[in-house]
Amino acid sequence: ALFGVPNATHPDEPDSMYAELDIFPHHVQQILPEEYHRLSQYDVFDLLWRPGTHKKRRLKIDFVNVRRVKEVGNTTESGNAPLPSFPTADAHPEWFPGDDAPFKESAHGGACCVSFSAEELNLGDGTKKNKGQHRESLLVGIGHTKVIWKPWYGRKNVAQEKKDRVPHTHYVTLFYAFDPHPPFQIRARSGYFCLGHAPLNNNGDGLAPSEGGMFNPHSILTRNRQLLQNNITFDCPQISFVSSFTEKAADSSKTVIGYGLNDCTGRLVEVEKEEIVRLLYPDPMDMIFD
Repeated sequence: ALFGVPNATHPDEPDSMYAELDIFPHHVQQILPEEYHRLSQYDVFDLLWRPGTHKKRRLKIDFVNVRRVKEVGNTTESGNAPLPSFPTADAHPEWFPGDDAPFKESAHGGACCVSFSAEELNLGDGTKKNKGQHRESLLVGIGHTKVIWKPWYGRKNVAQEKKDRVPHTHYVTLFYAFDPHPPFQIRARSGYFCLGHAPLNNNGDGLAPSEGGMFNPHSILTRNRQLLQNNITFDCPQISFVSSFTEKAADSSKTVIGYGLNDCTGRLVEVEKEEIVRLLYPDPMDMIFD
C-alpha cells in the first residue's frame, strides 16, 4: 500500500510518499510517484516471474505496469512485530497442532493509512499496561493473509480429508499500527478477523434496513463461497480484499473501509476508531471465547 507523511525537512511542501513492500517485517521505500521511467515489456516480465518459471509473453500489460517510479534512499526495515493482540482460529491447538497453522505469517496490503492521535489511542486502549500511556500518534493500516496453495494439494496420495480441513485461498484480515516516521516500527497488530457479507432483509431479496446503498441481486452468489477452515464454515466470504481505508469526512471518530467480496461485489462499511483500537489493544478478558 502507499501512504504519505508530512515532509520532515520542508513542512510546507507536499507529503512525502512511501510504499509498503511487506508488512511483517515492515519494509518501506520512499518514492517519487511523479518521477518515473518506462520499462520494456521484457523487463516487466523479468520482474513479475521468478527465474525458471514459464513466461507467457503474449500477456497484455497495463500501461501503469510499465512505469518504474524513482526511489529515494534505501528501503527501511523495522524490528520484529509484536504478537497478535488476540488468538484466533489459526492458533487453535486441536484444529492446527504444532506447525500446522494455516495462514501465511507475512501479511500484505490491503490499504493504508489512517492516523490515530494519542488521545484516540488512549480512548480505545483496553490494556492495563498501556491505558492512558500513549504519547504519540500512530498510523493504522489493514492487511490480509490467506492459506496459500501448496504442491501437496494436487497430489493424489494426500488424503482429501487433509485438503478439506485446510482449503487454500481463504482470506482473513488484520489491523496493524506503526510509527509515522522511519523506520516505521510496527507497534501493534490485531488478531485475524473476517469482513462479512452485507446483511439481508427477512425475505432475503434485499438489504436489511440498517444497510445503506443499492441492493445488488447478484451479491447473493457471493454467499456460495464462504470462509472455511477445519470443516467449520464462517459467515464471511472466502475472499475479502480491502482496497480503501480512510477517515470519514466530517467525523474524525470514524473510518470508512472498502472491500471486495469473492472478487465479485464491493462494500463500504463505517467502523469507529475506538473499535479499531480495541482490536489492537484489547482488554484480555474481552478476548476469551468459548
